[in-house]
Amino acid sequence: MATVTFRVPDDLKAEMESHEEINWSAILRDRVKEQLGELSDQRVAHAVATSERLSADIDPDEVGAADTTDVIREFRDSRRAGSSD
Repeated sequence: MATVTFRVPDDLKAEMESHEEINWSAILRDRVKEQLGELSDQRVAHAVATSERLSADIDPDEVGAADTTDVIREFRDSRRAGSSD
């Protein structure tokens, strides 16, 4: 397991030390996991919202039953070609 060091004010450290029954490392580890989970959830929510917003702009009659695979492939290829400079 990796070690992470962080700084707290002296008065906070003294107060933490007065509670020897508490495993501060476990509390901080759990809080970091929780925060990372929230960030992940936010990214997913943003991706869903973006997808819904973009999907709302699509005219189903214009797209119809078209196979968009080639369009996506061309877009990706052009994006990669532009970033290889």
